[in-house]
Amino acid sequence: MQYSPLDVADLRILAHLQNHAKASNQELAEVAFLSPSQCHRRVKRLEALNIIRGYTAQIDPQALGLEITIFVNVFNVSLDTHGPNPALRFSDAIKTVPEVIECYSLTGETDYLIKARLPNLKAISEFLMHRLMSVPGVGSIKTSVVVEEIECAATLPTQEFDKGSG
Repeated sequence: MQYSPLDVADLRILAHLQNHAKASNQELAEVAFLSPSQCHRRVKRLEALNIIRGYTAQIDPQALGLEITIFVNVFNVSLDTHGPNPALRFSDAIKTVPEVIECYSLTGETDYLIKARLPNLKAISEFLMHRLMSVPGVGSIKTSVVVEEIECAATLPTQEFDKGSG
């Protein structure tokens, strides 16, 4: 989707919302150097354009007992299976697997890269053998377990703005 150009005020709003999703309209207006009504219209426009896709709470996975992060490279996804669109069938099936928190279609040797959160080693085995390998078209997989999370940004990079410029 092509978006209309974002100006400095839009970028200030987006930058602030990434770290302060519960910010009031008044707070956003101050950050963007706009009146509250102008700011409200801009936020609604950014939502309507799906530039702002939603608002979420960041939850510590360990608080939910999800101690282990794994990455799974999926190779040799068979696209010659019967049906109208095997790639779409794979995509639809993987979306129903609750342990999968991210999935990307890639170029190169790996067909898909999956990120999953699981509570323990037994759950990893169950996930790989009984859930992932049963997804239509999966040929082979290679799994990596995260030993340490070094950087996991929940925000997109935005330009830093001088509060004095407008």
